Amino acid sequence: MNFIGEKCPVCNNRFTAEDDIVVCPECGAPHHRECYRIENKCANEEYHGTGYKWERSASAAEKNNSAEATVNCPVCGFLNKETDENCARCGSRLHAEAKPQPEQRTTQNGSYHGQGAYQDIFRGAETANGQETMFSFLGFDPNEDMGGATLTEVSGFIKTNILYYLPIFKKMKDFGTKISFNLFCLIFPNLFFANRKMWFWAIIATILEVICSLPSMIVVMADMSSNGALVIPGADILAEFVSEHENDLFFFNEVFGMAFWVVKIVCCLFGNWLYYRFTLSSLKKLREQSPDRVVAPGVLMFKGGTKPLNMILVLAIMGLVSSAAIAAFAAYPQLLNIFVL
Repeated sequence: MNFIGEKCPVCNNRFTAEDDIVVCPECGAPHHRECYRIENKCANEEYHGTGYKWERSASAAEKNNSAEATVNCPVCGFLNKETDENCARCGSRLHAEAKPQPEQRTTQNGSYHGQGAYQDIFRGAETANGQETMFSFLGFDPNEDMGGATLTEVSGFIKTNILYYLPIFKKMKDFGTKISFNLFCLIFPNLFFANRKMWFWAIIATILEVICSLPSMIVVMADMSSNGALVIPGADILAEFVSEHENDLFFFNEVFGMAFWVVKIVCCLFGNWLYYRFTLSSLKKLREQSPDRVVAPGVLMFKGGTKPLNMILVLAIMGLVSSAAIAAFAAYPQLLNIFVL
């Protein structure tokens, strides 16, 4: 849509052809990108719950109707002259044969669904890594079926690091590939899964990490207790066991450490595939919960993406589980025999 002549609701200045404009996904109100970034919200946010929709002013509409015909790029949304063959921003063809788009539907609360709803979000707003629509879809067909969900829905669910995940997901879908490399998942598998809201795998990875670190934890806790740096019930039992079975603990520490590296390598190689399956599974559930089986863009952004707070929660859970394990060994010394050869 051509917004030339309309006023930005933040600075009240009229838009020109040179302005960088973003559009609110809720009410459709245009803003200067810098104004929207400073406010970090739509100027009409207080009216969103009422079903308010922005409307073009009569004077700007009359002026735009008399202006030279323009066309939005189907890939990046940039406004071009209708006589242009290619987009001035991304170089895509402007007049390629259009594919039928899903019909936009308005719900009772005033929100709308359909391909256009997603494109408004990606066209106007920057993603977390600062890339716009043409990078969100990377030249892929937004309507392509990725295995039960469109590429647009998958992109909206990923939300961050789309440049990294979309090509990997496409390869997994097209060629059935399961193996890829994820450095974050290699170093901190439980934190990766938690950050991507994959709680089942986050808990599994956390439990495995605690189990594999038990021998070293027993040695450290016993040493700290003997030095007076830490006072815990049953510290004398742990210290006595460590002094009597130091070689056994060293052996099990090496074995468990190697076992955990195997777990981390497996997570590194299959973590992206697990995330791909999690994405499709989540989108399927969201569709089933939607009355018209269409997931609203706002729901995608809320349910998907990342949540760094989850990583802190996982670290807290790991600390509690580790403390409980040490307390169990101190309360039931016979359990320590599992580390005796």
